Amino acid sequence: MSRPKVFLDLASKPTPLNAELEQLGIRVLRGEVAAAVPPDCEVVAGLLGFYDYVSRPWRAWKLKRALGPGVPVIAWNRDAPGYLNKRPWRLALASCLEGLDIYATHAVTDDWRFGKEVALLHNGANIAAYNLAGRSLESLREEGNYRYDVTFFGAMNADRYKEYLPRERFFGALGQALESRGINYRFIDTSRTPMSVAEQVELVQTSRININYGAGCEYGAPMGYGLPERCFGIPACGGFLLSDYRLHAADAFAADEWADYTDLEQALQRIDYYLGNFAEARAIAERAYRRVLACHSYRHRAEELLALLADWRRRHGA
Repeated sequence: MSRPKVFLDLASKPTPLNAELEQLGIRVLRGEVAAAVPPDCEVVAGLLGFYDYVSRPWRAWKLKRALGPGVPVIAWNRDAPGYLNKRPWRLALASCLEGLDIYATHAVTDDWRFGKEVALLHNGANIAAYNLAGRSLESLREEGNYRYDVTFFGAMNADRYKEYLPRERFFGALGQALESRGINYRFIDTSRTPMSVAEQVELVQTSRININYGAGCEYGAPMGYGLPERCFGIPACGGFLLSDYRLHAADAFAADEWADYTDLEQALQRIDYYLGNFAEARAIAERAYRRVLACHSYRHRAEELLALLADWRRRHGA
């Protein structure tokens, strides 16, 4: 009889994969290793919070020693390259030590490794919360059902958080340009005006174009690489996403499932184009919706993580 499998989540914030792992038959335990693991269980991996690891890389060594050589220690960086804001010596130490067996990240972009192996693991969509919410793709094809031409919701309070300054400036300039064109828009700073999930979904589904621009974790980085959760959540609601350029978009979506821009001028050109070609925008949105449901829910990420861990164990004779 096989032993019950256990996944140890020792991150300060729980991973969104925990509920999905439980549904897949993996028991998830949070807390200290010695006190948490029943003796009759098989530990499939120990997860550390990525920033916990950067701050205290010796924790990976202690965890590895506690679990034994046949159990991988992993961290998942969901907001790279936010670590660039950390003290350089900490980054250098954590990267030099390569204390993680697997460094999973949604943005494989640079020379910082942090682990003996590096794996691309995207963010995903929580489709239990972000979905069609009782609407149909057919109803979203009716242009008369839309209230706004262009919308965005997200944190952009630069007075309080300097990392949102680029986003605040971009949407300030975009709003002025749209107003001069007579284009109806709404931008919501959720750090000042919080929104419930239901309010977010409704805004997505009543907007012809949903914009993505930047992320706080990318402050000081030359460009965007990984895909924030909204890049999966907006299509999951049936919304049309127009995103800033993302290097890893080609790893997640086909060319006809994705629309992007490189700067403010091109963003305005794309907005004009897709407002004038509503049916084409909806076709992209529907293909992206199907792609997310087929490949990019957090259930898919949990399955990818388990496959990643199984492959590691196979290659290391565990």
